[in-house]
Amino acid sequence: MMSIKHSRLYIIWCVCLAWQASASLAQTAGPRLAGEGIAVENLKVDKTDRHLVVSLDLNLDSLDMPANRQFVFTPLVEAKENNRTMPQIVVNGRKADITFRRGGSKRFAADVTAVRRKNNTEQTVSYSAVVPYEEWMRNCNVLIAQDLCGCGDTLDRDVVELRRLRSPFMPYVRPKAEGIKARVDSGKAFIDFPVDKITLYPDYRNNPSELDKIIRSINVVKNDRNTSITRVEIHGYASPESPYEHNAWLADNRAKTLTEYVRRLVNLPDTVFRVSSTPEDWAGLRDYVAKCSLPNRDKILETIDNTGLDPDAREWKIKLTWPDDYRVLLHECYPALRHSDYKVDYVVRPFTVDEAREILKTNPKLLSLEEMFLVAQTYEPGSDDFNNVMETAVRMFPADTTANLNAACARVELGDFDGAETYLAKVGDTPQAMHLRGVMAMMRGDHAEALRLLDAAIDGGDSTAQRNKDILLM
Repeated sequence: MMSIKHSRLYIIWCVCLAWQASASLAQTAGPRLAGEGIAVENLKVDKTDRHLVVSLDLNLDSLDMPANRQFVFTPLVEAKENNRTMPQIVVNGRKADITFRRGGSKRFAADVTAVRRKNNTEQTVSYSAVVPYEEWMRNCNVLIAQDLCGCGDTLDRDVVELRRLRSPFMPYVRPKAEGIKARVDSGKAFIDFPVDKITLYPDYRNNPSELDKIIRSINVVKNDRNTSITRVEIHGYASPESPYEHNAWLADNRAKTLTEYVRRLVNLPDTVFRVSSTPEDWAGLRDYVAKCSLPNRDKILETIDNTGLDPDAREWKIKLTWPDDYRVLLHECYPALRHSDYKVDYVVRPFTVDEAREILKTNPKLLSLEEMFLVAQTYEPGSDDFNNVMETAVRMFPADTTANLNAACARVELGDFDGAETYLAKVGDTPQAMHLRGVMAMMRGDHAEALRLLDAAIDGGDSTAQRNKDILLM
């Protein structure tokens, strides 16, 4: 068995730690005991689901131990009315050690760590103890009670604080209920029509697969018992070649033809469908040119952006001024500008928590943020299932501040502060974001910064930050 050191200590190692499985912090140098004679080094507190493990080294190098003296140290965990003692550590002088071995050890438990101090020598005692973990230990103090007279009396509270364990409250926010869960599925189809014609041939060129994309998108929603279609919109586009007025006629009538064909196949009422068109897709043309490597790209972009010219004038300028570039656009870009965009608007019925848990696995876009949050509450915070829900929520609602805040909280519980800051960047400097940054400062052990951020959150209206401030000041 090994031993420990002497004199009074009450060392405040204020590291605010969010406990998660296998969360631990080590310290290479710590408080001193027994009148500065013993240094506590390599202090480590580990928390698992079922145990609290405390380990440390007692450096006796500076301890000049009287031969007949005995120091007894009792590590313990304490929080308000609760406490739990750990196996003791006994450091004996030369004569006291003889007494200890001849029967003096009987007053100690069998798991005592005992050592004889050999003065004027380098000597280190390694100590480790395990106690069952209980919920009250989430916010507790790890102490050592000192008995420097060897009389067994620690009632005078001659103790040294080794560490404050603080588990911050994670400021998750319940999303607001979504009154009507409105969703949109959209896509782009490239339907081929014969030149200057508005007649649709379903078997023409790539039309079978392109038409199938539209039909399938509508039927998936239509056949889902959880959804109701409210509108189907088809928007037709033509490319810039040919006169603008002619392209307007083509885009409009091709969109109407396509809409009627689709309506018959999906068997939905006329009132559900909306038809619209854009005569020429100049936005698509500009996007292509901006990304290409045409020799006269910049000049063509200037022409596209020159809205002082009408569309026909712009198209003819590109065609006549840069004919080689125009031929590339005509063959490589213009076919893609003749497309039909489609949108399926629908509403989704509400789900119970049990239903939402299953929907989350197959089609999470049908869920509201609140429904996902309620599913998460059925799992242990910090667990893989819990974190997966939070990550899914922010993936489905990437711009939502509540989704990003909750995903950041989940990252913090994993100790991934960089990942948390990525999400917090979308939350801004809201009181809730300040609150979570205060929690991160607590976990880093930056007491002053944590207090500043929590106060800022409270001043901004986040009253829940007071809870973490209270933990910080315990």
